[in-house]
Amino acid sequence: MKKLKANLKVWNKEIFGDVNHISKNLQKKINELDDRDDERGLDDSEREERRSFLADFNKVLFKQEAIMHQKARQKWLKTVDLNAKFFHSPVNWRRARNALHGVFVNGSWCKDKDMVKDEVREFFEDRFAGNDVC
Repeated sequence: MKKLKANLKVWNKEIFGDVNHISKNLQKKINELDDRDDERGLDDSEREERRSFLADFNKVLFKQEAIMHQKARQKWLKTVDLNAKFFHSPVNWRRARNALHGVFVNGSWCKDKDMVKDEVREFFEDRFAGNDVC
């Protein structure tokens, strides 16, 4: 496992790179081009270079977001066992509160799943067609 960890670190630096460092460099280059644009304007090659930097910057931001998501998930997985009731009770409460057990159809309460589905579908079809029934 230790050898694998060392190899993964090397691979990560070579392939993935230091995302924070790359982000700072790209932001610096974009800011330099923006300053140049304010001073004298940019020619076509500089505008294309700026577009390329912005595209790369967006990719790096996506990678940073993915890393933060993974770290948050890892932290959650470590702490969820300690506070399982704390994490699951709001989810269960929200699920129970948002459940649709039945609807009124022609003035009477209906629990039949197929009829409820049909009424909900018809309601939203009318709603989005512009025929407000509310």
